[in-house]
Amino acid sequence: MAHLGEPAPDGVLRDLEGKPWRLSQAWAAGPALLVFYPGDNTAVCTAQLCEYRDQWSDFTTRGVTVVGINPASVERHAGFASKHRFPFPLLSDPGNETCRAYGAKAWYGTRRRCVLVGKDGKVHAILGTMPFLKPSVAKLLAAIDALPPSSGAYPAKRISGRTPVV
Repeated sequence: MAHLGEPAPDGVLRDLEGKPWRLSQAWAAGPALLVFYPGDNTAVCTAQLCEYRDQWSDFTTRGVTVVGINPASVERHAGFASKHRFPFPLLSDPGNETCRAYGAKAWYGTRRRCVLVGKDGKVHAILGTMPFLKPSVAKLLAAIDALPPSSGAYPAKRISGRTPVV
């Protein structure tokens, strides 16, 4: 299972077209936020991913790649992504190998968990919640802003000279 400060597990998932998508490509150019979520088209997951969509510029201005992951089929992900116009990829993990490697596999399905991986390929933050709650964007951005300069991120405090309020 992924642990803070250790190398992030790599794996091959499927993108919305069913093509192989190597997870390490997410953090190759800069930090990546891996968003493990229980299900497509469910109330809390939809609200969570729509919030990330609506605050997309907060992630992109910091140089962060965001990907959503769960074991749902490519077809299910494609419908969900199209319906809500997500600007980030949703990746299918049909065998739950990646979910398991990141501690997101639970007896009830997929545990809601966000994992921040730096450009160095190491796990820098793990934010989890109960299934009916969602990690706040403010907490995610604070974790991104706390990344070291070598991570490849452009935290708000380095962009604007001010420390973000959480």
